[in-house]
Amino acid sequence: MNTNPEPKTRSLDESRSLDSLFPSRFLKADHLIAWKITDLTVTIAKLVEEEVQPRPNQMEWKTVIYFHARDNGIHPQGYLLSAKIDKDALKSATGAQTIAQLIGSRIIIQLDTFRGKAVLRIRPTPPPEEEK
Repeated sequence: MNTNPEPKTRSLDESRSLDSLFPSRFLKADHLIAWKITDLTVTIAKLVEEEVQPRPNQMEWKTVIYFHARDNGIHPQGYLLSAKIDKDALKSATGAQTIAQLIGSRIIIQLDTFRGKAVLRIRPTPPPEEEK
């Protein structure tokens, strides 16, 4: 009698990225790198506060910016606003002073480096006007 049954398994698509094995709820530098782009122009849909866990047993509320997706929905991965430099860049790029003024604003999220690692930052200059 076999008391140790074979574990259930399923195949993985071999073309799948390793990053997809541990999906992130926030937009990351790795996403832009995988998409082979250095910046991304987005339109802000909403800002919310979400509870995040930066370290074990430590919960914090952080602002997350969600933006419109190409299908007119909201992109599922938001931009975690984690540095004062990004808040300052938001104000500079949009001229906004309130959260309400940010909704509908276009910004550029770009690759940068911090302590030798790729990170995302908000460009402090507005994107070029959209062609109609």
